Amino acid sequence: MKALFSSLAVFLLMSTGCVTGGSRYQVNVGNGNPALPIQNVRLEADGNSLPDFPVIAPSKVAAGRPLKGELPEQITVSWRDPSGKNFKETLPVRSQVRPDFRGQLVFDISADNKLTLTEVASEGSELSTMPWAMPESWEGSIQVPGMNE
Repeated sequence: MKALFSSLAVFLLMSTGCVTGGSRYQVNVGNGNPALPIQNVRLEADGNSLPDFPVIAPSKVAAGRPLKGELPEQITVSWRDPSGKNFKETLPVRSQVRPDFRGQLVFDISADNKLTLTEVASEGSELSTMPWAMPESWEGSIQVPGMNE
């Protein structure tokens, strides 16, 4: 019986360790241009590639996958604007964001190609990757999402 409780305790510790040691932050990129898309959006965190976004529609945010580990020192974002001009900018992260941050790092590219970083902290102890404050284009319509594409 004692062995059963010991095994159960080890299992619970291991399973909760996976939850608390899970994803910590998510890197998203927003297109602040209300009329035109941006293209070839590439992200690098401390020289390591993150997922790319081929196109980000006007006034939309592209969400990367949740990431684990420490925040990077810096993130580099490169993109091509609607006129075909390429841009690349690096912003510090670790020195700007508090060390215990858990949430979304949103890099917004404005219509005049300026890059800004906004922190969107998660509610609660787990990383919340749902952009609750960002309405989708289908909201308020009588269509079923995904059926008219």
